[in-house]
Amino acid sequence: MTTRGIIKDSHHIRGLGAYSLQNQKLLFFSSGKSIYCSRNIHLDFGRGKDEVKLLDSLGKAVSAEAISSFRISAQGGVYFLTYLRKNRHKSDLYLAKSADLITFKTIGKVSPDGTAAVMVADYRFRGHFLLYAGGDGLRIIFSNNLIDWKTYSRILLPVNFSRTTFETVLTEKVKEGVLLYFFQKIIQFDGRPFYSLQAAIFNPDNPSKLVWHSENSLWEEPGEWQDMGVAPVPFGAILVGEELISFWQAGQKEILAVTHKQKHRAVSRKKSFPTILLDKFRDNPILKPVSGHFWESKAVFNPAALYDRNRIHLIYRAVGNDDMSVLGYASSADGINFDRRSEEPIYRPPRHPGGKRKLKYKSVPLSAYSSGGGGYGGCEDPRLTRIGRKIYMTYVAYDGFGPPRVALTSIATSDFRDRNWQWQDPVIISPPNVVDKNCTIFPEKINGKYVIMHRIFPHILIDFVDSLDFDGSSFLKGEYRISPRPTSWDSRKVGAGAPPIKTEYGWLLIYHAVDDRDPGRYKMGAMLLDLNDPTKVLARTHEPILEPEEPYENEGLKYGVAYPCGAVVFNDNLHVYYGGADMVICMATASVKPFLNDLLEHQTGILHPISFN
Repeated sequence: MTTRGIIKDSHHIRGLGAYSLQNQKLLFFSSGKSIYCSRNIHLDFGRGKDEVKLLDSLGKAVSAEAISSFRISAQGGVYFLTYLRKNRHKSDLYLAKSADLITFKTIGKVSPDGTAAVMVADYRFRGHFLLYAGGDGLRIIFSNNLIDWKTYSRILLPVNFSRTTFETVLTEKVKEGVLLYFFQKIIQFDGRPFYSLQAAIFNPDNPSKLVWHSENSLWEEPGEWQDMGVAPVPFGAILVGEELISFWQAGQKEILAVTHKQKHRAVSRKKSFPTILLDKFRDNPILKPVSGHFWESKAVFNPAALYDRNRIHLIYRAVGNDDMSVLGYASSADGINFDRRSEEPIYRPPRHPGGKRKLKYKSVPLSAYSSGGGGYGGCEDPRLTRIGRKIYMTYVAYDGFGPPRVALTSIATSDFRDRNWQWQDPVIISPPNVVDKNCTIFPEKINGKYVIMHRIFPHILIDFVDSLDFDGSSFLKGEYRISPRPTSWDSRKVGAGAPPIKTEYGWLLIYHAVDDRDPGRYKMGAMLLDLNDPTKVLARTHEPILEPEEPYENEGLKYGVAYPCGAVVFNDNLHVYYGGADMVICMATASVKPFLNDLLEHQTGILHPISFN
């Protein structure tokens, strides 16, 4: 799927609707009090326009300022237009007809419900014309004379969420029946609408009978749209071959087009996206607490991972009898059997990050900021990234009572290889008085900048910085974000897991998420990010790739946790290392090539505004 800006004008323009006629794309929009239609084979609508006349039933011109939601369908050689017209404090649905798509004469009012509706083209059921309308569910409106309309009493498909409405946009006759495309609109808690594209098929011999509907959205509004400064709103859609193109209003001066590739999935009624799963290692967990080690006697979990010199190295969070989090080390030649393991912690913050005083931890097990694995503080949930001759480690610095913050340290690659744990003094890089976690650094500069991901609830945040030499007084700002998806399995919060892995298709990010409908469990997903602009999400799994279902992911210090902090590619396999139940270390794998190929099928939106004047 691609997104393009197709019209950008210095004047106020407002999208009304779209229609596909043979090989032409028609875009209807208003500017001032006038209505226009621009035609083009491509998505370049800025090179000419015709003024459109919309007349009411008495032959008087209808003002463009009062209308919206054009839906056009053909019946024989006549084009029928449904549109909404504002009358004082509400909108009514009207029907008009045209012979040339330039002059439309209104036949009359269809419904006072204020909901857009679309006519099924070249189709009548027992002599009746049919409209599919939205609102709090999908409905049918029917008439045998185009003047007297009735609404079928039964809702054909109700909405699944509160604060949700449907908006029908397009129909198509397919061999299975009448295929209806519609947008689902959810009003989020911050008042911002969130849109997804849905589809349903109805029986051609009984158009009120639902044959199939998409269990998953065919497409969802990408999270990075929330950084645009305006909230794009859909106003139309057309079919061109195997592609569906939707049109969006972005502020008062720009219209966007989105090209969707998922049409064949709706027509074939296949599952919307291929299932992607990591294979859990049959002998999980691969590392457990060591009762004879005071510092890791209770839990070892949430490991960072690094592949170097034919070995996979883990640095993991450990909790012992004092309930303090420190870091331990283990390594393996095959990624499964870890035959080297530290006898003592390889890292514990020797000073307060950014200062000279010792860390003073308070025993506050019921602190609001305590995590499941250990409540008295320390260094939690590390991530490792090698850049040049240094290995950088980010972790969560928690003093036992204040908001956890992100700390950064580093070690020379030569010292790391020699297991000479001479870490640089840590420095806090996240802002004060804010809970900030899940920090990871990309393994190379992008466009001359270091790229850092972190999480302030509920978003993954992305920053571009000139240097990794933080001074303790400048902090990450959260310049860009990747957000939860209100209708998906990652609706509550998302966080970066392992540092992104560079592939030919993009940056592979393994992330963790929590669902509002299943708030007690941490699950895993995957994203592909643009190689040159990692704020752009190219693909994102529509279902979890791993869920905490095994005993070792539930019978520990925290129920229902599969928490990834490390991933490497080893012998053409993706190895993901994660904490289970905040107590043990586990591993899951997938063959890289099939994993990436399937992930590409989970395409999401990319914004490429292009203006045409």
